[in-house]
Amino acid sequence: MRRLASIIFIGLLLLGIWQGLISFFALPAYLVPTPGAVLGAAVERWDVLAGHAALTVGAAIVGLLISTLFASAFALLFTVSRHASQTAMPVLLVFRSAPVAAVAPLITLFMGRGIGTSVVVVTIVSFFPLMINLQRGLAAADRSAIELMHVYGAGLWKQMAIVRIPYAMPYFFTGLRIAGASAVLGTMLSEWITGARGLGKLILDSGEMRETGMLWAAVLTSVLIGLLVFALTSWGETYTTRWRQAGSSLKE
Repeated sequence: MRRLASIIFIGLLLLGIWQGLISFFALPAYLVPTPGAVLGAAVERWDVLAGHAALTVGAAIVGLLISTLFASAFALLFTVSRHASQTAMPVLLVFRSAPVAAVAPLITLFMGRGIGTSVVVVTIVSFFPLMINLQRGLAAADRSAIELMHVYGAGLWKQMAIVRIPYAMPYFFTGLRIAGASAVLGTMLSEWITGARGLGKLILDSGEMRETGMLWAAVLTSVLIGLLVFALTSWGETYTTRWRQAGSSLKE
């Protein structure tokens, strides 16, 4: 309750600062709307806002799931095979260095102007932080535990399942927090470029129509989605790493 009260207080404080700056500098409504105008636009056209937000979130989730599968596969491969890591990592670095804004139009040629392009863009921008953090986590497993598993005759994949993967979970969720924010931004970028329905297109359309209330409502919705992703990944990390916290308590 104390944490919730702090969040509500900070939110109200930010709204007060927003309103105060508008009044102090006499900013015109077509440039920066008041919080009340933004809330009114969101309530009046909540169905439009919710529909576009659902498309953006859906594309981000699908792309994030695909990138997680690929990142997990490559991280496991690179952990068990140094030769594969040395061979494939330079190719992945070159692929990651390509600007997404330049690659998105090429993806559109193959995938069209639908949700498929957004999913591919999200997969590209989310893959690398997930893979790097997973690979670091798999390599950071307790050496004593690995040696103990080896003494008991455990194979490579049993060592992975019992020791390396559990130890990699905090690293995985760190990468997931980064990738989650990148997924939302990547989806909106794809929508800006391709014109597919979503928060990105809603922001562009609202800006062209000078509907600043709706524009700010869409921007704030994307911010709230990013905060929600951060909160969910933090909760997931806490839930899946309870065993480490219990182990630390026992040592103390």
